[in-house]
Amino acid sequence: MNANANEPILIYQKEERYYVLALIFSIIVYLALFFSIIFMLLIPILVVIPLIAQAIMMANIRMNGVRITPRQFPEVFAVAEEQCAKMGFTVVPDLYVMESSGILNAFASRFFGRNMVVLYADLFELIQSGGERELAFVLTHELAHIKRNHIMKQLFIIPAMWLPFLGEAYSRACEYTCDRMAAYYIDDAEAAMNGLTILAIGKTLYRRVDREEYLLQSSYENGFFVWLAERLSTHPPLPKRIHALQQFAGYSSSIVFHTSRIGIVIAVAAVFVLLGSVSTGIIFSKSIATFMSQFEDGANAEEELLGAALEGDADLVRQLLSSGVNPDAADAEGWTALMWAAQLNDTASGSAIIDAGADLNLFEHTYEETALTIAIYNGSVDVVELLLEGNANPDLQDSTGWTPLMTAATEGDMESTKLLLQAGADPLIVDETGYTAADYAMDSGFEEIARLLQETGKRV
Repeated sequence: MNANANEPILIYQKEERYYVLALIFSIIVYLALFFSIIFMLLIPILVVIPLIAQAIMMANIRMNGVRITPRQFPEVFAVAEEQCAKMGFTVVPDLYVMESSGILNAFASRFFGRNMVVLYADLFELIQSGGERELAFVLTHELAHIKRNHIMKQLFIIPAMWLPFLGEAYSRACEYTCDRMAAYYIDDAEAAMNGLTILAIGKTLYRRVDREEYLLQSSYENGFFVWLAERLSTHPPLPKRIHALQQFAGYSSSIVFHTSRIGIVIAVAAVFVLLGSVSTGIIFSKSIATFMSQFEDGANAEEELLGAALEGDADLVRQLLSSGVNPDAADAEGWTALMWAAQLNDTASGSAIIDAGADLNLFEHTYEETALTIAIYNGSVDVVELLLEGNANPDLQDSTGWTPLMTAATEGDMESTKLLLQAGADPLIVDETGYTAADYAMDSGFEEIARLLQETGKRV
């Protein structure tokens, strides 16, 4: 039998229809998001996080699962190899068995070109109870997902998969297709229907189930919540899947599954909800865009303030501050306009920034310098005096215990040392090494500063 020649008839008629609808919806969402700031926020949620989660899941399976190979469960691998040859696979996907705490299921996955089929252990145990053909159906069903490229297709329609009803409808259509393909390739409709019955009642009692009675029972189930439960499920009800296989295999049956009219009402309501959601999304997106525009304008003004301070343009600094720009605006390294004024000994800009309410004790990120220590390092005595008059903390310590007085002592800056002492700096403070400012002055060869600090320390 030439399987590939007959394969088109295996595709459930609604699968392609739902995929096209899902793809159109997803493209519209992607285009809408592309022109929205929300797009940047949703990229990790829509794409990156699911991919990372899938990669971690597959890694866990590879670490803990038992891989089916020609030496490990060779009879099952032979079945997989045979089915792959029939279906046109060039390479047998990785096959694993995993403990599942009693769950009867299996699934296919794919990541960066690597295909995988995972069989849960309780289902895999069919090989010990004469259910090899039923297991072959389940295995081939998962291979069909890979053959039809369902996993990769879902990555293109992620927005639709999150939309109630549409994403689930496509998933259910895929299940019908894979049921057909699996029944066809194992050439055993009875084993296929048994395989689905196993998922309903278990691997032991399925032989005792009256299949027609089971289908008849399900055909009578109706009502809003029955309808809703089915529409929100990614898999069709098992009785409907069995009934679909009966029809596909040409079995005669008087059982009919009726379509509820509730669906029409819900569909109309869903359209209105969707339109409302889109409208709300557009309004929200515009609001966010307006907010971000205002935020960006503020950010540009802050950058302009930093640039003006760096250039020593006191007039522009005053102009920007009077327009309400944050005087504590900082660049990526934590440098503020006041720090630039301190480095340049620019008292005009420094005074304007202090008058605007700047915090005089902020640390930059790299070396934990403040405007005061930067002024001392650069010999900007005028700004040192200005900062101390503005109540900058003369004893402010960084994470190592270093103080402005230690900076002045190490630099040999007698004038700044005197200004700090006049402002109340404590010469007896030690850093994490146990050194005082006097110790650092002595080590640096500034004996006069060391004596001043020691004498002042005696009077404290």
